[in-house]
Amino acid sequence: MTYHELISWAVYAFAELGIADRLIHAAMDNGFTVEEIIGDDRPKWNSQLLYRILRTCVYGGLVESINDDKHFILTQSGKMMTSDHPSHVRDHIRWSFGPIFTGACLQLSDIVRGEGIGTGIARISNGLDFYTLMAQPDQKELLSMFSGSMTTFSTQTGSQLVTGVNFSLFNTIVDVGGSRGTLLAQILENYPTIQQGIVFDLPHIVNQFENGEEFELRKIHKDRWSFVAGDMNDSSTIPLADAYVLKHILHDFNDSKCVEILSSIRKANKSRKGLTTTVFIIEHIIFSFQIRIS
Repeated sequence: MTYHELISWAVYAFAELGIADRLIHAAMDNGFTVEEIIGDDRPKWNSQLLYRILRTCVYGGLVESINDDKHFILTQSGKMMTSDHPSHVRDHIRWSFGPIFTGACLQLSDIVRGEGIGTGIARISNGLDFYTLMAQPDQKELLSMFSGSMTTFSTQTGSQLVTGVNFSLFNTIVDVGGSRGTLLAQILENYPTIQQGIVFDLPHIVNQFENGEEFELRKIHKDRWSFVAGDMNDSSTIPLADAYVLKHILHDFNDSKCVEILSSIRKANKSRKGLTTTVFIIEHIIFSFQIRIS
């Protein structure tokens, strides 16, 4: 486990330094040396350490050596680490191994011991909850990184979710905390009978992504999608719909808070008397069976 953790940190450095954006320009039959990758940053960068990172990333499947052990090219997986790749894998790596996420995780032992107060995020951000932290003017890069990471999840699981559920049963669907709208765009693309899809998120997130790039990429007509700003804790701001999707939302909260969020959706639909409201909860599951390692 510890050995693979070292590889993971090399992959994080590869992502954080934007190496794929530099290496993407290398000829596939020749590659780039470390010096060519560094380029104009040569006086500042540690070329020997970067070489070791690249050698480690060979084992991580991101790069491969070509001709000799001094020239490198990107693998297909490595090409996904460019900053403009639609999968947003680079965002996902930077978020998952970055200081906010890892810093919060390192608070687990203190939380269990009852030392200090607040969540892991609050303990490393002067008491701010995660969503308030992302709304800060100086945290736009964090917001973009987190949203990109969520896009990676949607891209990875979207096809199974879209085909595994018959969404044609609904006329209006709200993606709660839908960020860029990646999952909702996939749903609308596969179910043309859905009349309206709504991305419902906090104001600062809607302001950043309401241009609807994910929908435009899939050529979904503008009349079929929209972004609505609000707060899932405030039922008066939640749009009415036949169905709601909460993907990777509820795991951020304790049980009582989850009940409050679901109750808020129910309260928002009180006027739809006699009509069924469906809520899809999409989360990772920890199975009860034990895994034996021999």
